[in-house]
Amino acid sequence: MCLFRNNAHCRRIERSASVAIMKPLQPLSTVFLLIVSIVTFASSALHEKEKHISNGLSIAPLALTAEDYASSIQRSDDDDGGGRHSLTDAAAMNLAERSPRFEDASGHANVTVQLGDTAFLNCKVLDLQDKTQVSWVRRHEQELHLLTVGMQTYSTDSRFSLHFQHPNDWRLQIKFARPRDEGIYECQVSIHPPRIYTVRLIVAVPSVEMVDDHGRVIEEKIYKTGSTIELKCVVSKVPGPTANIMWRHGLRILNYDTSRGGISVKTDLLPYGAVSRLYIANASQRDAGNYTCNISESSWTTVVVHILNGEHPAAMQHGQSSSSERRPLVISMLVVVMASWFFMWKCSFSR
Repeated sequence: MCLFRNNAHCRRIERSASVAIMKPLQPLSTVFLLIVSIVTFASSALHEKEKHISNGLSIAPLALTAEDYASSIQRSDDDDGGGRHSLTDAAAMNLAERSPRFEDASGHANVTVQLGDTAFLNCKVLDLQDKTQVSWVRRHEQELHLLTVGMQTYSTDSRFSLHFQHPNDWRLQIKFARPRDEGIYECQVSIHPPRIYTVRLIVAVPSVEMVDDHGRVIEEKIYKTGSTIELKCVVSKVPGPTANIMWRHGLRILNYDTSRGGISVKTDLLPYGAVSRLYIANASQRDAGNYTCNISESSWTTVVVHILNGEHPAAMQHGQSSSSERRPLVISMLVVVMASWFFMWKCSFSR
């Protein structure tokens, strides 16, 4: 053991001992440095990956909203000058296609139904999730009235019901449409924010009129025995052409009547209605009465047919007009009588 450190011989001995101690430890030092290098490299790679994810390079989860998509795209543009924009945009479009949406991209529709008919309001939803509900509500002024949720109907009006049409049509059905059913209906998908499809329902009230050959509305017609009855019914203000025009004599339907013979119906379709003619050959007294033209239980009109025996129809019309022509003559005669009475009374008073 060296007692004096300043001694040169002692210093040589210490250096030799240090070298002898460190020489076995050199392999361990090399391994330690290698491990430190690997850990540092892995940490750097993980940090770079997290940075890329924060810049929007990774595919966003399905729960991302539209605001997340826009934010991700903006960050990509800011960091990379738009270089990564196409990847993020494609991911956002892919996710948007998977979220519930309406087949009709316009988001609204108009439906016109004829008074008394059944209205069908369609709502086709794509990519509907298992826990997502479709509801129908009616908007009346500032109020919303719940009609259906899923397959359940909550309206107290039995005319409203939900009829699902495979594969994706949540169709609202309204029976016996009335004018008060007109208005705005909303099909809502229960996501945040909710998707809304708006349908405006219009109930068309048809015009049904009996007219003569000049297009004037009539309430009665007169025919002679043995002549041919011809009645003309004009239907207008309907959603489209309609051939569903029924003719009745009293309660008997004439369109398909073969018991009497000589009855025929001809109907010409118009863009928004129809003109129907009823022909009855060889008219007799049993053909007199009320004739009804109707397109539904709530849209109809009636004309009264008179059958005369041996008298021309014009004779009755002339008789009606001649009686009306005699009224001014009677009034004139009354005026003359009253004037004569007044003159006689005045003369007697003067005496």
